[in-house]
Amino acid sequence: MNSSTTTDQPVRQLTGAQAVAQVIAAQDRPIVYGIPGGYTMHIYDALHAHRDRIATHLVRQESIATVMAEAQGRLTGDVAFVLAQGAWVLGNASIGIMEAHLGASPMVILIDATDGGAYSHLGPYQAGFGGYGAYDLPAAMKAITKRTFVANDPTQAMQMTQLAIKHATTGEPGPVAVVFHGRSLFNRINPEVEPPTYFERSYASPSQPVANPASLDAAADLVRASQRPVIIAGNGVRLSKAEAELAAFAGAIGAPVATTPAGKGTFAENDVLAVGTIGAFGHDSANATVGDADLVIAIGTKLGASDTANVHPQLINLQKQRLLQLDIEPLNISWTFPADVGVLADAKDALPRLGERLSGYRSNGLERVEAARRKWGYFDHPFGPETARLSARDVVRKLSQTLPENTVVTCDAGENRLFVLRDFQSKRGGTVLQPNGGGGMGYAIPSAMAASLNFPGHRAVAVLGDGGFAMSLHSLISAVELGLDLTIVVLDNTVLGWVYNGQRNRKIASQFKPFDYAGIARSIGADASLVDSLDAFEVALEKSLAASGVCVIVAATGKDDRYQDMMAAINTVDVYAVPQFDE
Repeated sequence: MNSSTTTDQPVRQLTGAQAVAQVIAAQDRPIVYGIPGGYTMHIYDALHAHRDRIATHLVRQESIATVMAEAQGRLTGDVAFVLAQGAWVLGNASIGIMEAHLGASPMVILIDATDGGAYSHLGPYQAGFGGYGAYDLPAAMKAITKRTFVANDPTQAMQMTQLAIKHATTGEPGPVAVVFHGRSLFNRINPEVEPPTYFERSYASPSQPVANPASLDAAADLVRASQRPVIIAGNGVRLSKAEAELAAFAGAIGAPVATTPAGKGTFAENDVLAVGTIGAFGHDSANATVGDADLVIAIGTKLGASDTANVHPQLINLQKQRLLQLDIEPLNISWTFPADVGVLADAKDALPRLGERLSGYRSNGLERVEAARRKWGYFDHPFGPETARLSARDVVRKLSQTLPENTVVTCDAGENRLFVLRDFQSKRGGTVLQPNGGGGMGYAIPSAMAASLNFPGHRAVAVLGDGGFAMSLHSLISAVELGLDLTIVVLDNTVLGWVYNGQRNRKIASQFKPFDYAGIARSIGADASLVDSLDAFEVALEKSLAASGVCVIVAATGKDDRYQDMMAAINTVDVYAVPQFDE
């Protein structure tokens, strides 16, 4: 016997499913989201013995599980497990996996291929290993994960689950899948013919990379040589849990702070050094301040094309600027722009050490921020006239004024996301989650559900359109069943806003029929109300914040708010609209 387990049961007596369950139970904070099905029922059965240790959350559809796991990973850094039948994770749940892959959220997906055993070459029902008449589950998962393992025997089932946790959390985090052959779950571990097993030893990698002193010295020299530094904070600050360190560093050197869209919420936008969000739909104050800088300090961001308005020269231009880039993943440094100095490090560790080297240095960031806000405006979009149709932007601005500072706000894809980016001012202690890369509808509610589960005492608020809400009714059912506390704000204008406004005067396949979404929500068990004025919305919002359970506020908004109104000054070409014709 190679090692003992965490129980008195010898290793050779464990099935692969039981071994996987023990690996999950050994984690510091084991949480499982999913639906039993296929061969994963054997893992769920094995989890029964650990039910006092493992939190299992049954959801109504696999996509809810992957989005909740992605949001948990992004908010806490803790790995969540998605456990469900592989066919339906592939068919229903790629949204959360893809977002985790593009946005670097740790997640472990445990799925079976329902391979059919000895009949797997004869096209059995739901078989997923790529044989004739079957789909190829491992190949599909490899396309949207950081890594995919295939377990062929019980020892591999156990060890690949251990290694999946390691790969999901080491370097730049991401989703890692383990696809189980049936025999890897049904059969028992045989240490005489299979590799050694180590239940009581950790496969974890060392702690995140620590910046070497030479790179920090070079970074400090670069900052000291600058007169107008600016910080761009990305989602990596959130993953590092370095919000406090970022605020202290920026305050110490007097540098303005802009965030990427994915980084919104990592720096309080009501701070005196905040200039807002950069990009094609960002704040003009942020874009202008970054464009005027002589040094860009990029922290936890790849500086991707969507962040930099397709590498707009008025935003970042290395002909006149220097670049200092700090990231935990070496491939992200000098990916889109060649950095003058790259610091491979965890921001939470590196920022205080860099700040110590900059003692006595301070730029005129406060003056630059004040000048940019005066010239370009800053969270000052006016409320519409009381007689007008309820504005979606007014609703979001009212959220910004009313919600407690520690609120977690999530949004969906589409115009509602732009309204939140532009009109919701993040505060210290709270944060904002948006779809990171795939931009899928149906993200807002399950990500708010994860926030509610993982941050008791913090209100979670999901903002989405009526199109996304219709796609998320199974999420609403799950939120009610799980007994969560959250507020859901539905901006109901009966159209696919981004599509509708991009079609100019040739509308097609972008308008919905009206539905009683408040009535539907009440039938599911949520508290729900329909409002058509800003005063009524404010009353409903304050009521929801004082209540427990799931509260849905359907705001009947007009169609006057358009994504074109969110375009930044540097974004002069509407690439999303259909061609303009004279008609």
